[in-house]
Amino acid sequence: MRTRRSERAAGRTGAGRGWAVVAAGLIAAIALVGQAEPDGAVERAAPGDGATRTSAAEAAPSASTSTSTTAPPAPNGTPPAKPGHAAPPSPIGARFAEPLEGQRMRIRYQWRRSKSQGLLLADRDARPGYVRDGLFVDYAETPRALDVTTHTVEVAYAPHPRTTLILQVPFLVKDLETLEASGDRRRDQTEGIGDVTLGLVVPFIRRGRESSHVHIAFDVPSGGFRKHDEAGRRLPYDSQLGNGTVDFEWGWTYRGERDGLSWGGQAVGRHPLGQNGLDYREGSRFEASLWSGVRIIDGLSASLRVQWQKQNNLSGRDRGFDPIADPAENGKARGGTRFLLGPGLAWDLPGVLRGQRLAVELAVPVHQNLDGPQLEQDWTLTTGWQWAY
Repeated sequence: MRTRRSERAAGRTGAGRGWAVVAAGLIAAIALVGQAEPDGAVERAAPGDGATRTSAAEAAPSASTSTSTTAPPAPNGTPPAKPGHAAPPSPIGARFAEPLEGQRMRIRYQWRRSKSQGLLLADRDARPGYVRDGLFVDYAETPRALDVTTHTVEVAYAPHPRTTLILQVPFLVKDLETLEASGDRRRDQTEGIGDVTLGLVVPFIRRGRESSHVHIAFDVPSGGFRKHDEAGRRLPYDSQLGNGTVDFEWGWTYRGERDGLSWGGQAVGRHPLGQNGLDYREGSRFEASLWSGVRIIDGLSASLRVQWQKQNNLSGRDRGFDPIADPAENGKARGGTRFLLGPGLAWDLPGVLRGQRLAVELAVPVHQNLDGPQLEQDWTLTTGWQWAY
């Protein structure tokens, strides 16, 4: 039996590597398609109409045209913004919300802290005593709190004006506090590299000061999903750094701007491809959000984002877990929906630091309905710095 399981796990590991190769090939192919657009064509926005295409010869000024001191139009065809009067950017918490337009590279560091404490059963608070006694389940322990800190380094590169390639490398620190039936508390901490993301962003439709783009991404299973404590016991799902599968992500983002205002929306889906070596697969995840931003002073803007999240339960389960002993080991108690409200700030640095930005967003759940009992999310704080050039 051990030999068969080893062969099956090895086969799934090989399949995961195969998916990673396919993902890299697909991203490279789409990037080549984006580069195949003729260099002799440029986009120019007609008054009151969508962007129309003109040849380079038509776009070039004649010899008799007088020299103008007006700034050239932006690469996307929209009128150039006055220095210090750019429209507010998208919230830092949105996924791949800003492709590179008119720039070649972007380096970003993002710090995120998520705090969860207390148990929810559907949309009701559930105390550990009730979970153990009122549900007629003899849980030996229950999760009490979870802190997740994520440091993410992102590098974006635009080989073509209509193609942005993105690499994200996360480093996670997870701290899980568990309450035992005896009343004792235990803390387990894991840290390390999470699942690395390879993404591609392509503009979709643009009309005046409104635009949209699509993105696809693949998560490479580089994060550990077999983490143990000092006693050799495998830690619950929430303490693992990855899920052991290649995940496919898709997304569509809309953005609009006018003077000192901006608005937008986004829909994102994430789907694990196949099972991992422990015979389970994380559930699919869906997100949708709407936001609006306003410029407060030159370079400083505020935003407000409304977000909906849907997480599905696991398919299969880790055979090393006992879902009756601890709800954190129950793969059918991981799904649910959340509605969150997130205010944020962004500051585009001036002068010699032009092209750099500092941003922050605090997302607070206003309603949660969870397949519990599972931990209730309290808040998520995201901050970051980026430099585009």
